[in-house]
Amino acid sequence: MNIKHFLLPVVICFSIFSLVSCNDDIDLTADYKDISFSYSILDMNDTTHYFKIYKGFLTDDNAFEQASNWENIYYPVDSIQVRLEEYLNGQLNRSAILDTTTKVNKVPGYFAQPKQLLYYSNWKLNEDATYRLVIKNVNTGKESYAETQIVGDFSVRRPTGNWNMNLDQLYKIQFYAANNAAAYDIYMDFYYIEVDNVTGAIAHKKLSKKLNPDLIRDNQTVGGDGREIGYNITPNTFYTFLSQNIEPNSHVTRYIDAIDNQPYYCIQLNVWAANDAFVKYRDVATPNSSIVQNRLEYTNFISDNDNAYGIFASRNHCTKNLKLDNAQAHNEDTLVKGSATSNLNFDYYRNSPLFISEEKR
Repeated sequence: MNIKHFLLPVVICFSIFSLVSCNDDIDLTADYKDISFSYSILDMNDTTHYFKIYKGFLTDDNAFEQASNWENIYYPVDSIQVRLEEYLNGQLNRSAILDTTTKVNKVPGYFAQPKQLLYYSNWKLNEDATYRLVIKNVNTGKESYAETQIVGDFSVRRPTGNWNMNLDQLYKIQFYAANNAAAYDIYMDFYYIEVDNVTGAIAHKKLSKKLNPDLIRDNQTVGGDGREIGYNITPNTFYTFLSQNIEPNSHVTRYIDAIDNQPYYCIQLNVWAANDAFVKYRDVATPNSSIVQNRLEYTNFISDNDNAYGIFASRNHCTKNLKLDNAQAHNEDTLVKGSATSNLNFDYYRNSPLFISEEKR
């Protein structure tokens, strides 16, 4: 599960260090209290679903150093039972005890890494179902749980295969609403290659841009009825974006790449959707610009002693591959010869080793 994209990136991690923050209600001399932190985002198009579960800890030492100790942040695997349940029309349809894996490495950070402990499921998800994650402390028998609905599949309506990137007026990107989605993000990925002028070595590159500065919110979360959601951009700012993010290099020649080996298809729109639980968590976790720094806490986990925190939510995404050729408004001409990008050493795709290789086939 790639949690880098969406609403792209809220960092999925809870600050255990809040346990040592300035709070008059915290008694550092009190007995240890079992507190769990769980994070998971279900995507119905994933074949494997991962669930991250931490435990809180108290320490008189440096909290950052102690968080790098595996034993401080993970429950022993025999001390908790993690269960995934599926409900249809309010009735339990299936249930499974989750197994663990350490095969997915964690990115560097304060918490123990690169090895991490994850619970996982290979269920195929149903967008009409509600899913419940249950965490049971084997020693005490106490349980905490959270529920989420599933964000359904959706698609981009426009642009279609060709897109006039030279358009200097507002153009509305449109996509169909996803069932159970509360907000959206749109990303544009530009794929290109660099060919070393001496060795001929080919390097595949990707440049990404988030098109909407703020979440595109949808209060009517029940989709699937053909409703359309739109967002306006000015397409010709694409070339300015390239000029600001690709360094001139006289030692290479650049060409547009071919997504899925489709000639001239080098731009990909990715629309990400997330449900209400994720959006609420994201809103609370967003950095506060106020002078008053008191922060709310959001969790959709329920427990008898309010000792479970985290987020159990859902997301989904759709893509649209787009051409950058001369069929509309000389898009490739602008890339190669235009004032914004002419110094980036782009040449026409028809001259690229990818196109020549394809022609030889």
